[in-house]
Amino acid sequence: MIIGIGIDIIEAKRIKNAIEKNKRFLTRVFTGKEIEYCESMHIPSLHYAARFSAKEAFIKAIGTGFRYGIKWTEIEVIKDELGKPEIVLYGKAKETFNNLGGKNINLSLSHSKEYGSAVVIIESF
Repeated sequence: MIIGIGIDIIEAKRIKNAIEKNKRFLTRVFTGKEIEYCESMHIPSLHYAARFSAKEAFIKAIGTGFRYGIKWTEIEVIKDELGKPEIVLYGKAKETFNNLGGKNINLSLSHSKEYGSAVVIIESF
C-alpha cells in the first residue's frame, strides 16, 4: 500500500551557488558518502541537485516537513551494486518513517543539463 508520494525539481545552478556562497552548505545537507560521490562526477552540481531533490521528495512523501528534528544528513542517497539509487535513513528521519508504517522507499532520480529531480514513493506492506 502506498502511504506517501513526493516529487521535487531544482536548478543545479541554485545548488552550485549555495555551495560557492557557503561551504558549510555541503556538510549541512549532504553526507560524506554523497559528497564523495558527487565530487567524483564531471559536473558535481547536477548530482548534488538530484540528491537534494531526493531529500525534498522524501520529506514531502512522509508529509511532515523537517519537523521533529529531522536533519538533511539523516536522509542519504546511495547507489546499490547495480547503480540503482536508494535512500538510507538515520536518526529522526528513520524514526518518523517507521512511525508512519513505512517499509519500502522507491526512489527515481533524473537530471538534465540544468535540473535535478526526484520522485519518492513510500510503501507499507
